[in-house]
Amino acid sequence: MRLPLFLLLAILGTPSPLAAWGRRGHRTVAGLALRDLPPGPAAWFKGQEAFVEDHSSDPDHWKDDPLEGPRHFMELDRYPGGVPTLQSEAREQVGPAVFQRSGQAPWVIQDRVKDLVQAFRKGDRAQVAYRTSILSHYVADLHVPLHTVANYDGQMSGQRGLHSRWETGLVDRMTGEPEVRPAALEPNLLQAPWRWLEETNALVPALLADDRASDATGFHGRDKPDLYWMLFGKRQGPVVKEQLARAGQHTAQLILLAWTQAGRP
Repeated sequence: MRLPLFLLLAILGTPSPLAAWGRRGHRTVAGLALRDLPPGPAAWFKGQEAFVEDHSSDPDHWKDDPLEGPRHFMELDRYPGGVPTLQSEAREQVGPAVFQRSGQAPWVIQDRVKDLVQAFRKGDRAQVAYRTSILSHYVADLHVPLHTVANYDGQMSGQRGLHSRWETGLVDRMTGEPEVRPAALEPNLLQAPWRWLEETNALVPALLADDRASDATGFHGRDKPDLYWMLFGKRQGPVVKEQLARAGQHTAQLILLAWTQAGRP
């Protein structure tokens, strides 16, 4: 697809959120998703667990594609009246350039579920595993609070670097594993990413406040002292672990949905 020059320049010229979660976070979400599955779909992944986890970060290596970055986030504050759930309506509301800049994560997740349905229908175990890896990545990214706002790195609030402090610094310091939560179907599950997006966005004010409060020592450099990490970890560490658990369960729900729509092969 050829893009109008003005649109391509708008995409290339606009910063986008950094890669979310890092390798450990994405592997955790992918692994949780497989452990959350009931026996039917889980059988498809027997012996392929490591493959699914290993490839769960692949989309972060596709950033040379100018269209890839916006697939990892959705900045709700660029839509003052709320984001229409139809792409055509969203594009019409804010214009094509802002539409691209503001992200498309929920729609991307819906498309990746459809890809997984096709892989199940074809009985292609390798493609089922790979498409599950990719699906898990975008679902995980949707559960990063700073992927839901234009202030994606704290750059608008004097908190630059907050993105990596939350999704990498706290994950690297995490002790224990997030909870395994069994997946179950629910009505209108393909529309659920919009609800998950709103729930994740609701975490942003506390995240910004907790970062400021943890910096009460007055140290504002890039390398935070141990006291900062102790305070920030106490406040936001449980949130990180909860979001990882939710992302794993939600990925599993979408795998279960795809398997069901494919006829429960």
